[in-house]
Amino acid sequence: MVNKDKLKMMICAIAGVMITWFINHQMGYGPIIANGMVGVVAGALLPGPLAGVVYTASFVGMSGLGVIPSLLASLMGGVVVGTVIIYTPEIYAGIGGKGGTTAAVSGQITRAIINIIT
Repeated sequence: MVNKDKLKMMICAIAGVMITWFINHQMGYGPIIANGMVGVVAGALLPGPLAGVVYTASFVGMSGLGVIPSLLASLMGGVVVGTVIIYTPEIYAGIGGKGGTTAAVSGQITRAIINIIT
């Protein structure tokens, strides 16, 4: 049986990475604008926990082409960051740092997987 909350988190993570990557690289707005747009829309439209997932995943979508070279690779990045978010517990709630650390680790895992399969 699939846990609906985890499925929603995974979908949000994938969407956050892919939309940010698309705005960043395909539309040419750059990583800061892409992250800001995705974060504001997620914050306005989604409940808090899911908005946090999208925003964290959006950091992965900010990666350069050397880390995530294609939209398909950003899909993989979304799965990786979604998995990391789902399976890591809340640490130091309210203090901060988990989002950036999660995104950095996920970006490096994605890059390693891409390097292995290409």
